[in-house]
Amino acid sequence: MRLLPLSLDISQKTVVVVGGGPIAARKTEKVLSAGGIVTVVAPQITEKLEHLSNEGKIKWVKDVCRPAYLVHAFMIISASGSKEAQSIIQRSAQPGQLINGADNPAIGNVAFTATIEHEDCMISISTLGKDPSLAKRMKHKLQKMLNKEEK
Repeated sequence: MRLLPLSLDISQKTVVVVGGGPIAARKTEKVLSAGGIVTVVAPQITEKLEHLSNEGKIKWVKDVCRPAYLVHAFMIISASGSKEAQSIIQRSAQPGQLINGADNPAIGNVAFTATIEHEDCMISISTLGKDPSLAKRMKHKLQKMLNKEEK
């Protein structure tokens, strides 16, 4: 997948996160921080996601992935690890929908970057979906460098 670095305004856009584990929780927090409206589709969710649901910050659909849950989404995030859910997402995706394959980059057409916000800047680090752990390590190194410059 060839990617174009891009910042995207998702405020008030519907984002469906398929999966309820730690990866789904991290992606959900990222989307919420950007102003997205999140629906999580999963039979079970982490405590963090349950807390967000109880606070009314996300909608939780306590079910497996079904095409009907995806049809109106601006973006779909696949984070369940389920091959069946990934297949449903692939088959159900509408033209123009953004798909992030957090659990399988091959099904996606967008990738999240590791991001640092510092003063009035946003720095994004991408390995083009090949090695998220490398992007995370680079992010931490850059954060340390920026913090040293502030002192």
